[in-house]
Amino acid sequence: MKKTKVLFFVLVIFTLMVPSTFAKGEKEASVKEDTVKITVWGPLENYSDAEKKSWTFCVEEFKRRYPEIEIESVFSPAGTDYRQQYDKALMAGDEPTVTNLLPYVDVQSRAANGTIADISKYVENWDLKKEGKVNDAMDKALLYKDKWYGVMDYIYLAGTVYNKASLEAGGGDSENLPSTWEDFVKTGKMVSDKAAPRFAYLLLGQDWNAWPFTPWIWSAGGDMVYPNNDGSYRVGFSDEPGVDVAMLWHDMIWEYGMTQKDVLKSWNDLRDDMHSGRGVFAFGRLDHYVDEAEKKYGITPETFGIMPLPAKDGTNKQTAIAGGNAWVFSPKATPEELEAAWKFIQLFDYDEEFQIEKWKYENSISGLTNRIPPRADMIDQKFALATSWPEGWSEEAAVISKAAIMEPWCADWNGLKNIFAPYLQEILLDENITRSEARAILTEAADEVYSTYPDSFKK
Repeated sequence: MKKTKVLFFVLVIFTLMVPSTFAKGEKEASVKEDTVKITVWGPLENYSDAEKKSWTFCVEEFKRRYPEIEIESVFSPAGTDYRQQYDKALMAGDEPTVTNLLPYVDVQSRAANGTIADISKYVENWDLKKEGKVNDAMDKALLYKDKWYGVMDYIYLAGTVYNKASLEAGGGDSENLPSTWEDFVKTGKMVSDKAAPRFAYLLLGQDWNAWPFTPWIWSAGGDMVYPNNDGSYRVGFSDEPGVDVAMLWHDMIWEYGMTQKDVLKSWNDLRDDMHSGRGVFAFGRLDHYVDEAEKKYGITPETFGIMPLPAKDGTNKQTAIAGGNAWVFSPKATPEELEAAWKFIQLFDYDEEFQIEKWKYENSISGLTNRIPPRADMIDQKFALATSWPEGWSEEAAVISKAAIMEPWCADWNGLKNIFAPYLQEILLDENITRSEARAILTEAADEVYSTYPDSFKK
């Protein structure tokens, strides 16, 4: 009798508990299903510790503010082509929900081929945009067929970075920097010393060579492309200014002996040459070369400076290039994932209170860059916080800013650069090439651009 009562009591308790247990399980499953997960691609693995710390600082704040959103942060492998990496990930279904790794000049082409998402819904209803607080320097490049496909992350300023110690070791003067091609070659021949080794100019001849070639052609009074009246572009790099630059680069290698021996050297190796002091001048941004120099070689940030590219002569202007990256979103993302990713970039780049916190943190770890932020109303606030910058950097940044021109962003611009690169390399690697032969090679490159992209480029 007692056993029967006990068994009955247990069955009653179990029966009462079962619905509650099932309901709890169903609720947990529902919550799990409702959780939005996004993947964000951040800096490359070989970027500076300060940049990676800043990125992590932002990710952690996002987790704190939005605990209901699961976020996976990925540092992309160093030494890889992040464009190809993105495309491969997209094909495999492993692409980031949002990333700021891609240059804004890629947006037109990627919008056309469907590898990034239309985010017009967010941009057109954006209060900060309506209030005029968002930097509009990239806007035309981020629009494709009147739809928005990207949001500005930052604008960088690139010119000629120089190593003061290396320059002065070769007899140069950091207070009297070259402003014309003639002066640049004269200084370059003087400071180059293969026995040291010390190279006056670290020439970026590898597959990204169209990037530095662009401001060099501006310094000769030309341009890589010119707009036509129908929205297409005419190729300009095969005009005489382009031939001038190609031959200057060629002569810096073979006649003046002022570049590194391997002019197709990788970007990472060139940065290392500048870190170590083997390079005197190099194209790029200050943060490209300052980062890691002290950690690897004990070379402090004060050792580096930046100046515009020298002008061909007194009739032309010194130049620099402004470029930058845009936030782009996966075309496969769900509406919920896009909404979560939009919240991430709002915090990362546009939340006024958090921008101040982020810049103070970056300044505290000597990681505040001279990049122009996307909040047009906060540029002065950012640079006012730069107490960690070496003396003279603010003044040099102002000079570079005035000389800088935005990188072309026309459709298939990236395709043009890819076509251009091996043709320029052919010129650089031929010691005995003549000017007429170089002109013919550049003309052949232009013809290939016209035939490959007939809708984007027309004579």
